[in-house]
Amino acid sequence: MDHYNINARRLSLDRISNLPLPIIETILSLLPTKVAVRTSILSREWRYHWTKIPELFFDEDAFKGSSDQLSILEQTFYYSCPCRRCNFFKAIYQVLLLHKGPLLEFSLITSADMICDELDLIISHLSRRNTVKIFSLDLNEYSKYRLPLSFFSLNQLTNLDLHKVCIHHPPTFNGFGSLTSLYLHNIKISPKTLVHLVSNCPVLKSLTLFIDEDNTLGNGNDVSSSFSDLIKCLPVIECLVTSLWVSHVS
Repeated sequence: MDHYNINARRLSLDRISNLPLPIIETILSLLPTKVAVRTSILSREWRYHWTKIPELFFDEDAFKGSSDQLSILEQTFYYSCPCRRCNFFKAIYQVLLLHKGPLLEFSLITSADMICDELDLIISHLSRRNTVKIFSLDLNEYSKYRLPLSFFSLNQLTNLDLHKVCIHHPPTFNGFGSLTSLYLHNIKISPKTLVHLVSNCPVLKSLTLFIDEDNTLGNGNDVSSSFSDLIKCLPVIECLVTSLWVSHVS
C-alpha cells in the first residue's frame, strides 16, 4: 500500500512528463538552451525531448562556470580539451548533430579569431540543413572572423543579425531572396560588397546599418557614393536606420 502511494505521488508530481509532446517541446523552447539540453539527464524518457526545439541560443559567457568547473554543455557532452572555447564550439556542434526536425532560429554570442575552423564547421552544418530563418552572430570587439562561403548558402533566411564579422561574399552569390530584416553592426565590408549584398535582397523591409569608414574597407568617397547606390536598391524598404561615420570627403 505504501509502495502504491509513493508511485501515485510521483505520478501526480511529475505532471509535465504526462503532457502532450508538442506542449513539452514548446515549454523547452522557452527555456535557455543550456537548461533545455540538461533535461536530457532527467530520465530515459526525457533524453531526446530537447532535440526538437526549433530555436537554439548560445552565449559563451552564460555557459561559463567557475574556473574549476566545466560549463553546462561541457558537462553534458564530456569534453575535456584545455581550450574552453574549443569545448564550447564542440558542444554546440554536438547539439546540432543530435537535433532533429527543422531548426528555425540560431543565435550565437562568442569570441572568434580570424581563422576559426570550429565556427566554420557549425555554419557549414547549418547550411547543409538549410532550415534556419533567423540567424544571429555576435563576436567580440576585436574579431576579424570572415564568414565562410557556406554561410551564403543559407537561402531560407528572413532575419539576419551580424556583429563584428568580415563579409566577403563569392562573386556567384545570388542574394537572400527571402530576407526581410538585415542588421549589420561594426562589420568589415567593402562598399561594393555592401551594395551587392543589399541589392540582392529583393524583399528587404528593414535595414539597420552601423558602420564607420575604417570598417568599410574603402575611402570616404567610396562610402558616400555607395550609400547613394544603397538607397536606390531598397524598393520596398519600410524601416531604415543608418549611422555612417565618414571623414575626409572632398
